[in-house]
Amino acid sequence: MIVRDIEMNVNIDGDGFPLIWGHGLTSSMAAEDETDMFHWERMSEILKLVRYDARGHGESEASYKPEDYQWKNLAQDMLALADETGSERFIAGGQSMGCATSIYAALDSPPRVKGLLLVTPPTVWETRAEQISMYGKMAWIARIMGGGMLARLITRNPERVLPPWLVQSFGEQVGSIGDVIGSMDGKTLSTIFRGAGLCDLPQPGELKNLDMPTLILAWEGDQSHPVETAEILDGVMPQSVLYVAKDIYDFKTWPRLMREFVTGVLD
Repeated sequence: MIVRDIEMNVNIDGDGFPLIWGHGLTSSMAAEDETDMFHWERMSEILKLVRYDARGHGESEASYKPEDYQWKNLAQDMLALADETGSERFIAGGQSMGCATSIYAALDSPPRVKGLLLVTPPTVWETRAEQISMYGKMAWIARIMGGGMLARLITRNPERVLPPWLVQSFGEQVGSIGDVIGSMDGKTLSTIFRGAGLCDLPQPGELKNLDMPTLILAWEGDQSHPVETAEILDGVMPQSVLYVAKDIYDFKTWPRLMREFVTGVLD
């Protein structure tokens, strides 16, 4: 499907009101399916689930301007995808990069977004500087040495991108994160990381007008997705509810919480 200036890999399951979902940085639909964290087959039983590989990710076409990968531009991709799929109104959702993409889509077109499903909000504001520095290093490694080197580094230290308790529970499945990065073209990967280094959310005061129902899911023990971001979002968004997973048992409730949330939005 052509979305703006790229050929985008899109998957649509189910019927009814649409949920448009964006994955995290360097992830893809296939990577999400590998771990089956969100039990998407159950979600598509109650609505039209529109998932896609973001530009430069998975099987979607890449572009080579770092600015194309800023969250506010990725939000334009999400809104354009909504147009292409006939989704005049929709629930916007995503994890990490997809979470921030959804926020920007709601800021740009609040009447179109009936609800927000925000999973593991990323570093923003004061916590963003260290993350930006890391993205700069990763962009350099990807450009010079390719995705394979980055994949090996992440596989050796998966706790850098996931909570330790989740790494222990998922075991060998965590290796799929490294596999995805290792399969990516070095030029594309470098551009994506350079773009990620340009990203941040507006200040909290600008988010208080996002008054649509919002579910925020965060987890403890992940410095790339600190609970503090989720708590600030919950504090300024008028109709938000926050759940924080402290262990694998809390995390396993997320698919149910997500389904209950969207059911409530649609009632």
